[in-house]
Amino acid sequence: MKNKKKNNDKIGSVLVIGGGIGGMQTSLDLVDSGFKVYLLEKKPNIGGVMAQLDKTFPTNDCSMCIMAPKLVEVGRNPNIEIITRAELERFEGEAGNFTATLRKHPQYMDPDKCTGCGLCAQSCPVELIDEYNEGLTLNNAISILYPQGV
Repeated sequence: MKNKKKNNDKIGSVLVIGGGIGGMQTSLDLVDSGFKVYLLEKKPNIGGVMAQLDKTFPTNDCSMCIMAPKLVEVGRNPNIEIITRAELERFEGEAGNFTATLRKHPQYMDPDKCTGCGLCAQSCPVELIDEYNEGLTLNNAISILYPQGV
């Protein structure tokens, strides 16, 4: 008798493009379904636009109260690899067998050594326009977008 692949066996991995609230939830759902997930985000932190909001419509809930547990779960899950400051350059293949080529932009720091303490941002002499605050302020060139950033 031949070994047949069961219908629910998971093979390979999944690339989720965009680390906003939708990308984070999709990554968590895929991991729960048994897949290895690569979460691709072009900015230095995941969280997307929801991280910039104070309250959400129509419930008027605190957006960070909704998002923070997902940030922690995504950041701690060993089956989710977060790839920040990168973009999809090429995508080729056929259904069930794709190859993605990514363009990774420099981090200027070692993410494996980062503890999130913020000391590097305090000593950074270069200031740039703060995109998170819609260009209204300046921010250090090395920093996280928001205090809870992953």
